[in-house]
Amino acid sequence: MTQDWDQARAELDVWKEAPLTDLVRHILTRYHRETRFGMAELESLAEEAASLEGHRFPLLLAIRDEVDLFCIEMRAHLKMEEVTLFPAILARDQGRAVDVKAELQDPLELFEDEHIAAAGLLKRIRKLTNDFTPPPEAALVQASLYEACEGLAASLARHIYLENEVLFKRMP
Repeated sequence: MTQDWDQARAELDVWKEAPLTDLVRHILTRYHRETRFGMAELESLAEEAASLEGHRFPLLLAIRDEVDLFCIEMRAHLKMEEVTLFPAILARDQGRAVDVKAELQDPLELFEDEHIAAAGLLKRIRKLTNDFTPPPEAALVQASLYEACEGLAASLARHIYLENEVLFKRMP
């Protein structure tokens, strides 16, 4: 895992030298899009698994609830970044005046806190799913749910790193 993360981090660090417009566009088109598609799949699988297998595995009901909470919070987070922070970053990069404290510094602190909260929710999902490892007797839908959780968690780790350690570090 560490070697995989080291490689992923090295690939993401290339963006430290990219123009801000390109970096923001990459975050939006790759990671925000990937997160939205991943959440839609996750919600669908969580609901299906809870409905079909929740009677055998009550833990699936708790997983569904955590997935629901994560998706609600993450959708609001993505939207706020897209309508407040990213436009301010792009405006400043294009030489337009922005209120640095109100439009950049304060939102950056908030979004970093929300990244920590999202990571915490994923940590709870990871714990509930036994590190994304379905029990041997799990039905296909449960195994698919755990796999989708793992995929979204990996994508979100890269996404958060790219924002916190690359994009946000370039701000005042």
